[in-house]
Amino acid sequence: MKDLVNIADEDFRNVSIASIGIIFIIMLFVLKSVSLPVLLVSGIELAIFINMAISYYTGDVLPFVASIVIGTIQLGATIDYAILLTTKYLENRKNGIDKIKAMDNAISNSAGSIFVSGMSFFAATFGVGMISKLNMIGSLCNLMSRGALISMFIVICVIPAILLVFDKVIIHTSIGFKQLKNNVKGEY
Repeated sequence: MKDLVNIADEDFRNVSIASIGIIFIIMLFVLKSVSLPVLLVSGIELAIFINMAISYYTGDVLPFVASIVIGTIQLGATIDYAILLTTKYLENRKNGIDKIKAMDNAISNSAGSIFVSGMSFFAATFGVGMISKLNMIGSLCNLMSRGALISMFIVICVIPAILLVFDKVIIHTSIGFKQLKNNVKGEY
């Protein structure tokens, strides 16, 4: 058992690095930005950290593979929420809309889709977690269902704040913002 736990810990590190690296590369090409992959993955990793911390503080006994499974599934399943919101925000900013109005438009145009997707992921995993007679499956599904809610909250409430705070950095590290970089007033 000790060997399995040690192997799982090493696998968790390797899987986390690989999955974050691959998602970073994909987002680098899709979003055409160096800063956005870091900001978005950081937001989702925060959601994963909160999810795992809740289990620690509530004293839940988790299967030793939980960190690997939850880390990869929650990251993979919920990063698309962040990309949806960010894409809408970038479109608005490229059209010259100021950052607050751009974020307001992005949230109002994407929050419904994020909510439906997050609640669907929650419902599917929560249902399996409640019905399953296998403790490992139940624990993992309960973690995933809670992770879906946490990630949905982070994307709708925290990621917008991150994007607004780092707006200047995003503009200067992303392709397609020449008109905003050359803004005479220096206002973004």
